[in-house]
Amino acid sequence: MAQSTLKREVSIFHGIMLIIGTVIGASSFILIGPLAGQTGPALWMSYALGAIPAIFVAVVFAQLGSSFPMTGAAYVAISRLLSPALSLMAVWSAILGIFCFATPLMAFGFALYLNNLIPLGGDIMLLLVAALTIILFTVLNIFEIKWMMWAQTIMTVAMIVVLLVFGIGGSFSVDPALQTPMFPRGFTAVLAAIIPAYIMYTGLNGITEIGGEVKNPRRNIPIILAISLVLLVIIYVAITYALTGLISWTELGKIQGATAVATAASKFMPATFAVLFTSIGALVAASTTINGSIAFLSRDMLALGKDKVLPDALGKVSPKFHTPVPAVITLGVLAVLGLILTVVFGENFITYCATAVSYAFMLLSLLVCIAVYLMRNKMPERYEQAEFKVKGFWFSFFTIGGAVIFGILILWGFISGYLADPATGWQPALALVVLVVTGLAYYYLRKWQLGRRGINIKDKLNKVEEY
Repeated sequence: MAQSTLKREVSIFHGIMLIIGTVIGASSFILIGPLAGQTGPALWMSYALGAIPAIFVAVVFAQLGSSFPMTGAAYVAISRLLSPALSLMAVWSAILGIFCFATPLMAFGFALYLNNLIPLGGDIMLLLVAALTIILFTVLNIFEIKWMMWAQTIMTVAMIVVLLVFGIGGSFSVDPALQTPMFPRGFTAVLAAIIPAYIMYTGLNGITEIGGEVKNPRRNIPIILAISLVLLVIIYVAITYALTGLISWTELGKIQGATAVATAASKFMPATFAVLFTSIGALVAASTTINGSIAFLSRDMLALGKDKVLPDALGKVSPKFHTPVPAVITLGVLAVLGLILTVVFGENFITYCATAVSYAFMLLSLLVCIAVYLMRNKMPERYEQAEFKVKGFWFSFFTIGGAVIFGILILWGFISGYLADPATGWQPALALVVLVVTGLAYYYLRKWQLGRRGINIKDKLNKVEEY
């Protein structure tokens, strides 16, 4: 039988396209209008400040990827350096949160944007298109990773063109009068918008999860993270600056969905073309996020399967395609089931649950910061082998400081959400608690089951295997 292994085919360029495409989702077109209504013309400042915690993510995960150049690096580091239970809890929360809540919403977003271009009919057709979108990208991820990479690259380039044409073209057409006063709701409103702005950087860490397929990962992962972060900041600042300079911030607060971007684009291009242009951008953004999420998180699931934490079948790699086919298919099924949950419980409830995904990623980042901090003492050889090293004071600054920042962001998110809407603001926190508790419960049940078969899961987790 052929050796079932992953193949190192992800270059620096493809890695950057994977991250940019995954991070910039359709919500980028949807959220900036309402956020502008909350902050005023200084919205671009919130996105610039939101990059600060993203810098901590980039630095810590660059160290992680250079020290653990393997599949599911975040899970592996937390499980070996901190706690197996905590590692499963964090990764479990991210996987279930994304594929039961966030991905279905993104697929529905795709269907809604497509409906703007080609009338699809009623809700049944929208649901069908959303399901077919998930199935399409699930199938794409089954084949060799090079096909997924090229598809992601083509779509991401198209999306970047749309965003930069809007951001740069719009910046030359701004009305200075619309950007005065800069802080109509005070600077505290700008600070309050940092958390939703930071959410738009979520997914930067994805490249470390496919470390087993990145070429020369000890060197290239830090480079990919650095370039991706710089590009994201440029894109976000450009489009938010243009938006608030083309339409009054008070008017933006009243516009729903991606209409804000289309309306703003019509200020410097023909209205019909503006709607078409921005709709295509949103369609592609939704597609790249779904595609990238399947690629990244299927590798986490693969690592969990290899460790027997999840069923053994999920730890299998196809000898024909060199991809984790069982994990990819499982994620596709979860996302389709999430569509059903969206219909049953309503889009608003699922939106609150999707917000919990951002908290899950903050929790994952917090645990990675602690694990990387412990690495230098527990696994010094890993630190020494890394081509990218954070040294001296800066090592503690980014690891401990990152853990503190993400802890504060989680707490502030819970508190601000509740204060903003006491009736429903607690739901994202509850969703995260449910994900965490079920993850812990599953881990201890799995540990007990393996123990009955004479398998000590801790023996497996004492080793670091590169797959």
